[in-house]
Amino acid sequence: MAFIFYDTETTGADRAFDQILQFAAAVTDDDLNVVDQFEIRSRLLPHIIPSPGAMVVTAVSVDQLFDPQLPSHFDMSKRIHDVMTAWSPATIVGYNSITFDEELLRRALYSSLLPIYLTNTGGNSRLDVLPLMVAAHAFAPDGFQWPINEKGRVSFKLDRLAPANGFDHSKAHDALADVHATVHLARLIRERAPAVWNSAMSYRTKALATEYVETNAAFVATRLRFGQCSSNLVTALGVNTENTGELFVLDLRQDPDALVSMGEDELAALIFSKPRPVSSLKLNACPLFMPIDVVGSKASGYELGLDEINRRAELVRSNGQLRQRLISAVKANRVPFSESPHVEEQIYGSFYSSTDQSLIDEFHRMDWPRRFDICMEFSDRRLRALSRRIVFFEAPHVMPEKMRADYNRAIAARIHSRTETSGRWTTLDEAIETATQMLADVVPSRRAVLKDHLAKLTAWREEATLALHV
Repeated sequence: MAFIFYDTETTGADRAFDQILQFAAAVTDDDLNVVDQFEIRSRLLPHIIPSPGAMVVTAVSVDQLFDPQLPSHFDMSKRIHDVMTAWSPATIVGYNSITFDEELLRRALYSSLLPIYLTNTGGNSRLDVLPLMVAAHAFAPDGFQWPINEKGRVSFKLDRLAPANGFDHSKAHDALADVHATVHLARLIRERAPAVWNSAMSYRTKALATEYVETNAAFVATRLRFGQCSSNLVTALGVNTENTGELFVLDLRQDPDALVSMGEDELAALIFSKPRPVSSLKLNACPLFMPIDVVGSKASGYELGLDEINRRAELVRSNGQLRQRLISAVKANRVPFSESPHVEEQIYGSFYSSTDQSLIDEFHRMDWPRRFDICMEFSDRRLRALSRRIVFFEAPHVMPEKMRADYNRAIAARIHSRTETSGRWTTLDEAIETATQMLADVVPSRRAVLKDHLAKLTAWREEATLALHV
């Protein structure tokens, strides 16, 4: 199966309220040889203020943000969808992608009325090289050079790790350059830490991961926590019935004989003790299950001895009541989910109805006047909001004049200044304040870029103030 490596450069670090400005991907054969690549940039969306820090890091100029020759965000998203679909099925690979780039990609697709689960449906699977590098540091450290950051710790940042291990990363923070850096590290992991690579490849789909935990009473779960590798001997308790991608596991340092005799209050108190006795794994997010004989004494709980480990695991597996009590204790202490008022954060709500899905398909086929009509026909309020936003951004001339004026005022209010109800997005006031503070310390090569952004932000704030009073 092929691999698709990808990376994004964005307006900031908020996965819900920032946008992709540059997307790049490369498809490789089974041997990780690049056979094709793709890159695209987009213009800035009207309701998003770019973070000055992000613009300095990526060296994106004001002219690039507003270049009329670049595709719109909507057109970019459609093109990404088409290219990735044409290259599929494949294993989709990034660097820190599952927690960041993939969320930005999903929201780009969501806001463009495109299927959001592009990376793990249609025969696709996922892989994230960052946790593999962390595991390689734990289990095969001699195969790599490990750069040290300002705090004296190993840095797992791509722009440090790749050049330390032989990659010319002079164009770091360019999406296509970062893609090739990730390919380079993946090759090194496969060559120098084969146990880590093979484990990741073995459980990169939900089905494979589920099969593994069902057939192995005890196993090593290796996770990335606060930049450190954590490996624990665990046994599966069961999946979350409300989310079958979440698996609850018990740390086998906990003696199940003692757990059986505990009352509900004792179990509830135990759940919050450290180290946490019960934790959860995402079966659909490429969990890393390492062989016990590879990890050995590096896994917490190994000191118990394999006979005791297996005895505890089998005892838990045979006691369904205990497993359910532990799961219930964890779930009872979770804060109930409350839906965000912002459509950007409603991405994981209910699935669309078949009628709405048919309208989505029609929306992408039709011209703009018909698309505007379809906006009013959706039953899902998310689709009504997102589709009208698309029409306003792409073809405002098909909307009534009053509706256009309402959108302009709403955008001006959103970006002008932060209020108690505004949300987490960057505002003009915040961006101007940040850029002004950064001028004192910015490296000389980025000073001109930052000054241009500050001038644009200041002018933009004046425009937004006028728009609020129209």
